[in-house]
Amino acid sequence: MKTTFSTVLTGLFSASMGVFLLFGCDDDEGGVAGHTAKTAPIVTATRIEAAVMSTSTLAANFSRPGEVEAGREAGIASALGGRIERVAVEVGAAVVKGQVLAKVDSRLLSAQVVLAKVEVEDARREFRRLESMGNNVASVRIDEARTRVARVEAQLKIAKIQASKTTLVAPFAGTVAVREMERGEIAAPGMVLAKIVSLDPALVSVSVADRDVGGLSAGMRADVLAVGAPNAIEGRIRRIEPTADLKTRSFVVEVEVPNSDNALRPGMIANVRFHGVVHEDRIVLPQEFLVTKLNSNGVFVVDDDDIARWRPVRLGTMIREQVIIEEGLKSGDKIVVLGHRALSDGDPLIVARLGECCEDGRVRHSTTDDVGETSDKKEQEG
Repeated sequence: MKTTFSTVLTGLFSASMGVFLLFGCDDDEGGVAGHTAKTAPIVTATRIEAAVMSTSTLAANFSRPGEVEAGREAGIASALGGRIERVAVEVGAAVVKGQVLAKVDSRLLSAQVVLAKVEVEDARREFRRLESMGNNVASVRIDEARTRVARVEAQLKIAKIQASKTTLVAPFAGTVAVREMERGEIAAPGMVLAKIVSLDPALVSVSVADRDVGGLSAGMRADVLAVGAPNAIEGRIRRIEPTADLKTRSFVVEVEVPNSDNALRPGMIANVRFHGVVHEDRIVLPQEFLVTKLNSNGVFVVDDDDIARWRPVRLGTMIREQVIIEEGLKSGDKIVVLGHRALSDGDPLIVARLGECCEDGRVRHSTTDDVGETSDKKEQEG
């Protein structure tokens, strides 16, 4: 019995050693001939968010503070100067076009007109007398008389022009905003004595940054809300300065606003909101989704196998944070919108969330996202 049990143990030990030698001993080339040990590669995918591209509208919708100015403004001055003889208006008075505001040295210049008229009448009478004498008078005397008539007639015109400048009139209908004159004062030539402003329509002057001005154009709608006013007034862009202020790098935009009730007054601060469609049915992308490389701009596109593929694009008009893609993307392309900064071409991806791009510069997600939670719930929790 003892011999039999020892024999069994010896057999089992021999079989175990054989298995160990067969599978446990590897040579330098990787083990038993014909069997090479392989290590499975470690593959890691990047978790990203993506959006499907579609055409949209690029609009200029933003607000800026502005200052109310008169729609028209004119400084009234005496061209020749002299003694102020009459002042016909007060500050705040409404005037119509052509209304007399003041008279400066009108009596003196009126007298010069009278004198010039006398000279003209005398010259004409002398010319007619010599001309009636026919051959009894030398032709040279008739020529001299004719020349004198032409000269004094020109002097009369000059006198009338100067006399007309003594009466200061309103160049357009408006309101007297400034009156710097009193009867009896001596006005210097060119000195502004009054200022006329027209408040209907009013102007609102707005400084717009260079990144925004490209989306604006004359005639575009702009709503103006003055401080203390209950409702905004719809206006239109009248003019955009062609050059920027070199200190602020901003452009002055003038918005014209109806102001029949004079609710807007020069010097007021108003908020201006611009509304306008710049381009329709175009691929529009927020600039934050772009990846900038040394010589190009582009995006990462998610292919059918969830692999990141670098796609260069050609940029078009930029409005604020958005840019039109002229070439490189089309409707239906799926681009990476979150996590794109750390990607390289060929990286495997895990699309954690998928939306649609881009309305008002934002990615829109469906009511239920890819992980089964509502977008609204996530935003509330965040």
